Amino acid sequence: MVHGMGRIMRRAVLSALLAGTGWAAALTAAAPAMAQSEAKPIPEGDIDALIKQTGLVESKRTARQMVPGWRKPKAMLVGVDRPDRIAWLQKAVPDVKLIAAPRGRDIDWSKVPGIDQVDAAIGVNPSPALIAAAPNLKWFQTLAAGMEKIVSEPDVAAGKFLVTNSPSRLIPKVGDDAIAMMVALMRGLDRYVRMDVAQHMAQPDFGARGWEMANRIVLVAGLGGIGTQVARMAHGLGMKVIATRETSHDGPDYVDYVGLSDELPAMIGKADVVIVALPLTPKTENLFDARMFARMKRGAIFINVARGQEVVQRDLIAALESGQVGAAGLGPTNPEPLPDNDPLWRAPNILITTHMGAPTQPAEGVENFREKEWQAVRENMRRYAAGETLYSVVDVKRGY
Repeated sequence: MVHGMGRIMRRAVLSALLAGTGWAAALTAAAPAMAQSEAKPIPEGDIDALIKQTGLVESKRTARQMVPGWRKPKAMLVGVDRPDRIAWLQKAVPDVKLIAAPRGRDIDWSKVPGIDQVDAAIGVNPSPALIAAAPNLKWFQTLAAGMEKIVSEPDVAAGKFLVTNSPSRLIPKVGDDAIAMMVALMRGLDRYVRMDVAQHMAQPDFGARGWEMANRIVLVAGLGGIGTQVARMAHGLGMKVIATRETSHDGPDYVDYVGLSDELPAMIGKADVVIVALPLTPKTENLFDARMFARMKRGAIFINVARGQEVVQRDLIAALESGQVGAAGLGPTNPEPLPDNDPLWRAPNILITTHMGAPTQPAEGVENFREKEWQAVRENMRRYAAGETLYSVVDVKRGY
């Protein structure tokens, strides 16, 4: 827990712990330091540099063109992560009233002052209650990367709203998690973890794993924001990278071949490692089933950092038990959290995490990805208010 805190807060907590006060007292003692840490000014950022760094995708049409009846917004509903965020956002849209969204579940949106004047919702996901209370609402800027729940909202699915999301290119840790699981499984470290838990050292079978990474083939299913991060890092480790994407054969130089999504069954048998980074859509739900696992190279490693619903878990268990799949690393599961008695826990050669790929702690002096995310959001707010093109527009029919 200490490692996930800011430096100032960390020092305060450690000092209290060393004094023998325990966690509760330590956190109480750290409260002033926490406030000091949270009070750090929000960086303005260089939006042009951010766009160049992350490759944010700009819409071909303007907000005026995409939104029927577009008007210069009078008010925007804003759900923020820190109180001073609103004043920072206000600088980008000085002529627009920003209304702070209440926190919590089961909000009575009709009682939020000014809700009937709201043209856009920032950091607030669509719901029937919100839509009913805000008749002028036309644009949702979400802070989510996965869109399956949002695009399933009936009014959103019907195309009544423009939706932009938090681009996965700004979330580095999901890619980091994929690579971490891949390296651990390729080197058989999961077996040593089990030895540590059992407090019993046994000689592992190095013939099965303990692979060299150089020249191994990794297939990235879904060359979007996260998939591109994974491909870049895998290439840096000396691996050969192939990938699939929905729209075209185009890809970065470090990907040897980019196939269309329908080429996945033919490509999957070439890979030593398969990493899933696909959005959840009707096409990808239950995509990785017994037939797909049977197409994999025997003993290959399977890693999923996308959505649990894309994997038929009973089929994965069978493939692991038979050795068809040599090992598996799962960020998400279905359901989440995974029940204590679920048979997936007992599958051989498996690493399961808690779908914890997004939270991240950057290196000292490096801007947290959340600040980059909010910089992109603020730029979208400015652009929408001016009727210009936007970044990260969601195709609600495709689901991403």
